[in-house]
Amino acid sequence: MDWVVQLVANVVGDQATAKMVVEVLMEEGLLSVGYGDADVDRVVQKFTDTFGTTKVSKYDRYAARRLAQKYGSQAIVGIIQLLGENREEKYAPVIGNIVQLEDKLVSVLNFLRKIKKSETLDI
Repeated sequence: MDWVVQLVANVVGDQATAKMVVEVLMEEGLLSVGYGDADVDRVVQKFTDTFGTTKVSKYDRYAARRLAQKYGSQAIVGIIQLLGENREEKYAPVIGNIVQLEDKLVSVLNFLRKIKKSETLDI
């Protein structure tokens, strides 16, 4: 990412502004500085941020690509977010990597449905 910031800094003339521009472009999905597929990078990044995983294998990237193609990266990112928020709940599926998420997706979705049914809203 640093080389992209340097490239933008040559155009805008300011390092801080260049870093901000690159971050905004990445958040909007207009710029990907990962391995070439923004959807896969988004899923992998959300998984590593949520579960603290530092090692991502090529098989995890393949699984992320399959999940993103089948369900969309936004949906998978949302599932990862909800699972991360509820991972301390009783009977929560234990997911250690993205391949396991792909394998256990049905049980993860069933778990999240049960959690949502048991929540009450204070209106």
